[in-house]
Amino acid sequence: MLRIALRMLFGDRTKYLTLVLGLAFAALLMNQQGAIFLGLLNQATGPLQNVRQADLWVTDPGIQWVAEFRSLSDEKLSRVRSVPGVAWAEPFYNGYAVAELPDGQFKRCQILGIPRTTLAGRPPAMVTGRIEDLWMPDSIVIEEQSALLMGGVGVGDVLKINDRRAVVVGTCKARRGFESNAIMYTTFDNAARFSPAGRDRISYILVKAREGTNLDELKARIAALGDVAALTTEEFRSRSIAFIVVATGIGVNFGITIALGFVVGLLLSASIFYQFTAENIRHFAVLKALGTTTPTLVAMVLLQAMVVGVIGFGIGAGAAGAFTILSRELESELSAYLPWRLFLGSFLATLLTIGLGSVLSIRKVIKVPPGLVFSGG
Repeated sequence: MLRIALRMLFGDRTKYLTLVLGLAFAALLMNQQGAIFLGLLNQATGPLQNVRQADLWVTDPGIQWVAEFRSLSDEKLSRVRSVPGVAWAEPFYNGYAVAELPDGQFKRCQILGIPRTTLAGRPPAMVTGRIEDLWMPDSIVIEEQSALLMGGVGVGDVLKINDRRAVVVGTCKARRGFESNAIMYTTFDNAARFSPAGRDRISYILVKAREGTNLDELKARIAALGDVAALTTEEFRSRSIAFIVVATGIGVNFGITIALGFVVGLLLSASIFYQFTAENIRHFAVLKALGTTTPTLVAMVLLQAMVVGVIGFGIGAGAAGAFTILSRELESELSAYLPWRLFLGSFLATLLTIGLGSVLSIRKVIKVPPGLVFSGG
């Protein structure tokens, strides 16, 4: 009987392809928009994407997300360094400035200042030059894509940042933040000069724990200093993402788009699948007249729905995955992140869509009279 159900499904190729493509579009919409949404949330975590050396970020306790912070004093840095279990604690600067380019144009840029001695917080990888070249006076390292957006500046070019001389000594790979500003690395002292701040200049304190130190205990010791909080990278990332989702309209807008994909798939599958069942109702009537039980007929309809749902999801999710891979290969500014959990969630949503869409069809099959096959209607 299940083989007959598949023959009925594949026999009407027009409606079969319409169902598959409709569900593929819904799956594509859910996965692609979900991936872009998660990519934007990752971008919103700013420097958290690039700093790999630190175990903890020490910030003001009231911080809600990484881009809005209250600066810390040098005194707090010294106190954090004195906490038992701290291997090293270094200042990290995160600010903004306007860079004047050699061709007379200008570009708003994000200045990341790292300590001169340890270079903790440095970019993940260098493309040209050496990170140690930041020890030279007035030196900066520019993120690779940012350098292209700034007219293709490279090693040896001289810029003006807030009317101060800056010499490009290298380019690097790093992920840009939510606003897609150009990213520049320099030493902490240079960063404070390029982008003047108030009396307190430290944006965050990067902390490395001594080997064997329990991070939860170290966090508690740092918090006991007062007026500071210690967060792991994942905790800081989660706090930042939660703020973006709740405090901005991004979560609502993408949620509406993803829900639209679900509704489109539901309505399309329900209408076409019902029409498909209606046109094949005489076949179901024949089977019922031959003694096929109602549970078997229901299983036939569900099998048809499952086959269409799995194939449609595979096509749509595959297209979304190809889009994500392509955007990463091209290093597109439109960041996308497609984890397996999004795949699983959209697959369950697709199965739910086709399941709800088949409810009307199942009801019609259950109620079909066996005598319909002998009627002229």
